[in-house]
Amino acid sequence: MKLLGIGLLSWITWLPVVGGLLLLFFNRDKNDAIRWFANVWITICFLISLPLVLGSSSYDRILGGLQLIEDYEWIPLIGARYQLAVDGLSVVLIILTTLLGVISVVCSWSYIRERGREKEYYIMLMLLQTGMIGAFVAADMFLFFIFWEVMLVPMYFLIGIWGGKNRLYSAIKFFLYTLVGSVVMLLAVLKLYFVFPEVVQQQKEAVQVTARWLATNVSTGQVNGPMLNLMEDAFKRAQGTDPVTNKTLQPGYVRSSFNIAAITAVGPHIKTVYNVGLVIWLFIGFGLSFAIKVPMFPFHTWLPDAHYDAPTAGSVILAGVLLKMGTYGFMRFSLPIFPDAATHPRVRQVMIALAIIGIIYGALVAMAQKDVKKLIAYSSVSHLGFVMLGLFSINPNGVNGAVMQMINHGISTGALFMLAGILYERRHTYEISEFGGLAHVMPVFSTIFLIVTLSSLGLPLMNNFIGEFLTLRGAFEESVVWGALATSGIILGAAYMLWLYQRVFFGQVTKPENENLVDLNAREAWQFAPLIFLIFWIGIYPKPLLSYINPQTEVVVGQVRPDYFKQAPAAERREVAEEKKEGEGQPTDTTR
Repeated sequence: MKLLGIGLLSWITWLPVVGGLLLLFFNRDKNDAIRWFANVWITICFLISLPLVLGSSSYDRILGGLQLIEDYEWIPLIGARYQLAVDGLSVVLIILTTLLGVISVVCSWSYIRERGREKEYYIMLMLLQTGMIGAFVAADMFLFFIFWEVMLVPMYFLIGIWGGKNRLYSAIKFFLYTLVGSVVMLLAVLKLYFVFPEVVQQQKEAVQVTARWLATNVSTGQVNGPMLNLMEDAFKRAQGTDPVTNKTLQPGYVRSSFNIAAITAVGPHIKTVYNVGLVIWLFIGFGLSFAIKVPMFPFHTWLPDAHYDAPTAGSVILAGVLLKMGTYGFMRFSLPIFPDAATHPRVRQVMIALAIIGIIYGALVAMAQKDVKKLIAYSSVSHLGFVMLGLFSINPNGVNGAVMQMINHGISTGALFMLAGILYERRHTYEISEFGGLAHVMPVFSTIFLIVTLSSLGLPLMNNFIGEFLTLRGAFEESVVWGALATSGIILGAAYMLWLYQRVFFGQVTKPENENLVDLNAREAWQFAPLIFLIFWIGIYPKPLLSYINPQTEVVVGQVRPDYFKQAPAAERREVAEEKKEGEGQPTDTTR
């Protein structure tokens, strides 16, 4: 699908930054015009992403794999190409990003009018959206790394310029943590880049078999031809052939490729050419960067500060999308490219242990908070621990639940930060002790806060229940101990969320400042409408969302645990055994 000769994914990726460039030409004194333009433009960016899921050119869930591929020559000397593509996982994250982009701009209307420098603020939001979407659509690892780094800059400025009283400290801490992780990942990317051609040459047939399997829908058996061709082009270059001209590469051109799908096909065979030790070190290189971004315990300490000092829109984007870059990285890179490391007993035990510690520790620290925003920030550490637990359960239930939780956390926690921002706009404080009895003076606000609170703690028929149920089902499938320990996080989550709601909204109004607080106006109320709709829709009917996620989940699980889908269920195995006995004339058990 192309518009004016430009592919849909390029439009979705670059349209926000085009809006940012147009804002440069606005007179900085025309604040109303700047705000209106930013709101209209970001809405257009959302609308242009809808063809991914609506219409005749939308993503084909039956086929699966990478689709809507855009492939152009970029830096031929090193084999880096401008390659964009999406699978089901990318599609749902892109829609979440563009939706939260609209909501974050809308909820900034009053905040930025008070803080000033509207033009620069909206430019940073636009640039941040391009960076996040670019990371989700990049099919070339070199391009992915550029988008990964681009995201740091606008978020640094959003926190450092428009944040709270400790904004510079929080911004620098955020930047340094994530930059350290990025440097380590860059080293791993370069090593993987130089390993790639050697593995292709020595394990050519095995790599091609894996590539074909990656391009095949596990459930339907359909082969994604364009995706397979994309990988074959990368293999040709690794063997010294230019895939465009089918001639020998020019002297000085590197015989390698950054194509993510092709590298994924090579991943399981690295240990054959080199050793498992190298695979584990590469896993650590990528994993450390992603763990900081999630953030996993003990790399989480930057998150509460960044959330507390970020503007409301920054917190919404940070919680809703930016943290998902880490979990997305684990599912896109760490698990499928390094299956031998992901299933190594010691590595897996460490990852599961850190995930469970994050779940319990985040919940306990959240219970001790005296500040609304910090409580929500620590709840993110706990919720994302569930995501990591589901991913490293490495079975369809666990991984599906993990991805569902990525989406659900973005919806519920994003809404909680917006609600906290409204409280701050009214009272200029986040201290829980400064509130109480708000249900009497702000009934609409209290009702919305209650819905989002119940969603966050995982009430049935709401979105988080589905994700947590699948995640725990996957954890129990692997270990009763894992599931039991993680379940305690749900109990603690209910405790701190209900305690927060009770202290802020119930009882009598004891502070004179709260007696005349203004309830939500129409703009503020409507900005929650899409999030509340998604809370109930996903909770009641999650099938459409799972239909996008499940094909990619099956690929990841099948790549990491090749025998998983070959194991017949216990009941089926028993019936096969009994049929065999009958054929041999042996008595069978008729009590089943």
